[in-house]
Amino acid sequence: MDEDVLGVDVGGTAIKTWWHGGAGPTVPTPKGDPTGERTADLLAGLAAGFPGVAAIGVATPGIVDDEAGVTRMSVNLGWQEVPVRDLLESRTGVPVALTHDVRAGAVAERLTGAGAGRPGALVFAPVGTGLALAVVDADARPIGTGWAGEVGQLRFGPGPHRGLRVEEVASAGGLALRYGAPEAAPVLAAMQAGDAVAAERWRETVDALAEVLAWTIALIAPGTVAVGGGLARAGDALLDPLRAALAERLAGFPEPVVVPAAHGTAAAAIGAAHLADVRRRSR
Repeated sequence: MDEDVLGVDVGGTAIKTWWHGGAGPTVPTPKGDPTGERTADLLAGLAAGFPGVAAIGVATPGIVDDEAGVTRMSVNLGWQEVPVRDLLESRTGVPVALTHDVRAGAVAERLTGAGAGRPGALVFAPVGTGLALAVVDADARPIGTGWAGEVGQLRFGPGPHRGLRVEEVASAGGLALRYGAPEAAPVLAAMQAGDAVAAERWRETVDALAEVLAWTIALIAPGTVAVGGGLARAGDALLDPLRAALAERLAGFPEPVVVPAAHGTAAAAIGAAHLADVRRRSR
């Protein structure tokens, strides 16, 4: 990847940057910006602070149309049909690539993170406040359109979680809410201290996540599943039972390597930088 590309991760509260192989400045995301104009002004100003920027990659949450360069909908940002690529290219005069933050994270993990040097496609599963998945092929090309990966919005059918969205069970945020804790860490601590209710909530979360991942693995046959997000900080307390639950569901299927994601909160900005480089070279 050319070092003169700037990666930007526009989150609901903060904007992170990646430049020359390292983290750049982090600044607050503008509030009350439904047109995206003030955010584009801020990003252009950030880019001006990096000498010789040749291209910019931007990752946002929501429904993102990579091909059109438009964030179709982002609840976190309060955006509807914001033409991010056009807004930023008109301000900077350099090529801009736009993508979803989880897809960008998958690109980063495939190229230089958990999937580096491993064969096949990669599934990226950041298990945080909510849940979304992204898939990239062996060459780190994202698979699917803007709606691809929004598995957290599916609803459970008959069973104990009927009517709930998947991410209300299979996420750190859902786990904490169902246990009555402010975040997932106290649930883990309670489980490890012998709390039966915490252990049951943890098991439900792992089982729901395994169910989603098993169907994805059966469809895609990836070489690697990289698990990230806040819940991945639990380490083997999450990954060991997740691997066991997947092995049970995937009996007879080739199982991918299930590993912790490597890039943490920088993943989206790193992946966005790579996609910017791809766009620059294709023009």
